[in-house]
Amino acid sequence: MRTAVVCALLCAAALPGPSAAASAPQAPPAAAQAAPPAARYTTQAPPAVSVTVAVTDGRDDAEAGKRLDYRITVHNLGSTAVHGARIEQEMPATTTSATAPGATLEGRGEREQKAVWHSDLPAHDIQVFTASAVLGDRHDDTGSAAPGTLRAASTVCVYVGESFAPTACSGDLDDLPETHAEAGGGNGWVGWAVAAAATALFGPGVVRAVRRRRAAQPR
Repeated sequence: MRTAVVCALLCAAALPGPSAAASAPQAPPAAAQAAPPAARYTTQAPPAVSVTVAVTDGRDDAEAGKRLDYRITVHNLGSTAVHGARIEQEMPATTTSATAPGATLEGRGEREQKAVWHSDLPAHDIQVFTASAVLGDRHDDTGSAAPGTLRAASTVCVYVGESFAPTACSGDLDDLPETHAEAGGGNGWVGWAVAAAATALFGPGVVRAVRRRRAAQPR
């Protein structure tokens, strides 16, 4: 009996116990120690677009029947190219006809003339566009400048992609002198005609009254 008990104890001592390595918690693999979920899906923001535009026709005044020649300069100041840029020029309100090489012209009547260019702008690139507008008679509500004058205004804006908000805009203003001088002259002739008629009607009576007064004075 004792021999069986001692043998059982010796066998139990000889058997290996549970492995410490197997019972210890395993560290997660290096792939599992990745960045937080928010960082995994963060995308790099596109570079900011830096574009400028300037427009001029080289003059400060204009008149009906004259042609204004515009020069539009677009400069990409950024270090990346801008693809699909849209350059739109609104012609002056009194424009009767317009031309713009390389552009699509929209609108046919006054107050509706627009030129639209589509172009890619390489990094640090400068591009020049040209357009012309022939002006008609001015309207009284095209904007006030100085007394007796109005302004012919043209604006140019650059749009990137499908955005409705312009990236850059510029404008050009030319004074339009008063074109209704003939109407004023007509009013002056009307005044002279009224004065002549009054003289013809009342002049003889005035002359007779003066003669009677002189004859009544004692000599």
